[in-house]
Amino acid sequence: MKCIASLFFFAVIVTFSYGQPRYPEQNLVPNSSFERNNGCPQRLEDIGMVVFWYRSTVYSADYFHRCAKPFQRMNFGIPNNMFGYQEARSGDAYAGLSYCNEALSVRLTRPMVKDSIYKVEFFVNLADSSDVGTRYFGMYISQREVPFISDNRGLISRFVLEHPPQIQNPRDRYLTDKENWTSINGIYIAKGGEQFIAIGGFYQYHDSIVQTVKPDRTLKSNYRSWEKHLGYYYVDDVSIVPYSMNWQTDVNYLLKYVYFDFDEIELVSESVDELTRLSDHLKEHPTYSISIKGHTDNFGADGYNQNLAVSRAVAVVEWLVNVGGINRNRIKYSGSGSLEPIANNETEYGRSLNRRVEFILTDENQILMNKSGF
Repeated sequence: MKCIASLFFFAVIVTFSYGQPRYPEQNLVPNSSFERNNGCPQRLEDIGMVVFWYRSTVYSADYFHRCAKPFQRMNFGIPNNMFGYQEARSGDAYAGLSYCNEALSVRLTRPMVKDSIYKVEFFVNLADSSDVGTRYFGMYISQREVPFISDNRGLISRFVLEHPPQIQNPRDRYLTDKENWTSINGIYIAKGGEQFIAIGGFYQYHDSIVQTVKPDRTLKSNYRSWEKHLGYYYVDDVSIVPYSMNWQTDVNYLLKYVYFDFDEIELVSESVDELTRLSDHLKEHPTYSISIKGHTDNFGADGYNQNLAVSRAVAVVEWLVNVGGINRNRIKYSGSGSLEPIANNETEYGRSLNRRVEFILTDENQILMNKSGF
């Protein structure tokens, strides 16, 4: 570490889809949660221990795993480590880097296909030791490996200036959450042949792109690697998956990127892109109606969870009507509480997957034709 400045449709079998392939092998990012390694991390910049991920030629990321030896000066364990306390979002490992000039790099399992649409997502968490959080964090996708070239001050100037990330954190959101994992995601349309990614801050440190999270400490315009408390992020669960816009009728879909925090019914900002695409699809198919079902994890009483699930479905309905411009008469909704989990409720990651909304599209013209015997 160095730094400067969701309704199930039953036929013979259950049909279930995410709007994009749901199987892990569809993720173009190999070893996407950093679980596979060639040994336990022992030192800074040990990302080279992770299978498929590699060290850059100048500044490299760090590796954290539950197998690391605790109680030593440089502790790269989970959940306790030299930068604070954080559980992995999934599994037993994650990566870490200083946002301003370090990066995570990996080659994809296969090149991207020209004009194909991909859903890109990764999760970050600000380390406890950090004094500031940044707005500038993203992913650069390229046909060739990104060169990391520094000047005589150690600034990765070419990396910063020549490679603006295509997937970026919203500019009005500072990444200051030290408890929860925050999704950075977006849609990418491939030019063709892209097979490398780099994750990082892509901007040099200065006061205008950071927000103080420890007011008692004075910000510095330029800082060095030993000042680890400034702007350090954990990274987990990196994914690039083919994304289909062709939702079919009578198939159950999960609004995979519509999220709810624990015990909340408010849609988070990452949900807007997904709901916008859904409303656009409904406008393109005016004979389609939609049935929406909300779900919860298993925390809380059954009656409470049922009401919460319905409220989550209603939140989606209200967005589609008030923002998406969809006629309310085309929408039905319901809730299933915690009765239909799709993941293990014994882990926080599993519970987060169960806090979801699903939908089914129905072609009303097709129903009328069937009733008429056509």
